[in-house]
Amino acid sequence: MTAQALVKWNHDVQAICGRFETRYEHHPALFIGEMQRVLLGTTAVAFIRSNAHSIAKPARVRGQATDPHCFLVLQQQGQMTIEAGEQVLDMREGDLALLDSATALRMTPRGLFSHVSIHLPRAALRHVGPSAYGKLMTTGLCGQLLSNLVRQVAGDQLRHWSCAADGQGLQNAVLALLEPVLNYPRAEQPGNLQRREIEALIQQKLSSTRLSPAHLADELRVSVRHLYRLFDAEGDSLCRYIHRQRLLKAATDLRDPACAHRSITDIGIAWGFADSAHFSKAFKKYAGHSPRDYRTLHRRQGQGGH
Repeated sequence: MTAQALVKWNHDVQAICGRFETRYEHHPALFIGEMQRVLLGTTAVAFIRSNAHSIAKPARVRGQATDPHCFLVLQQQGQMTIEAGEQVLDMREGDLALLDSATALRMTPRGLFSHVSIHLPRAALRHVGPSAYGKLMTTGLCGQLLSNLVRQVAGDQLRHWSCAADGQGLQNAVLALLEPVLNYPRAEQPGNLQRREIEALIQQKLSSTRLSPAHLADELRVSVRHLYRLFDAEGDSLCRYIHRQRLLKAATDLRDPACAHRSITDIGIAWGFADSAHFSKAFKKYAGHSPRDYRTLHRRQGQGGH
């Protein structure tokens, strides 16, 4: 790449997301910047991947045209710090955040990252106070539904179903789920952590190969031993729980006709398995069938076969 790549990247980001400026301090040939805008119905979704050193925009100045969008962001890969107004957000893989485009925003990635941003109209969130923006907790029912929906969008599982009649359907579904999520408690004190909070965080991180007890303990700022005790107390194991949830998610995708176009390897990797051989061995032990046979069996059952 040349210096023109950074110029084009800035142009694309500003056209899709607003008045952001990107800074990259190394040789231009090493810059990575990929931006794609997709419409699902009439809802705009931005797929972003870059190794920029910072991506920032100023707050809206009185008298300027209003920034029309807020962004529901899923951190897919990598880590970054987001300064959003007076908040500082530590974004790790699987985190969800709601960002207000009218405030000053500065994203400082730690290496290569990718995230997905669903654009929501600021007018639909005008009743939301500044304190509601930031990282989102997904410990409740609506939080889990919202998290799963955004992951389907991020995994590009919905684009081939999208049609003109969908209109604002995705936007309306996200806003309806977001309403109760914004009323969830922001965080629990470490000493008061309950298993459901840990399970919700695990669900957010399931697709990451980096998910581990040590990673969770670091994120929650508790000891690994404390996490183990919470699961041991109910006759379970933290590692077994993570493994089981990944296999459950993979099984759901293998049964889902909407995922028929996805390869078995892709599904395994999407749920945190390092390679197809590891996934196939673990899945056969779990389900009694290889992933391929499991998919074929359920496809026949869905068609009324025997």
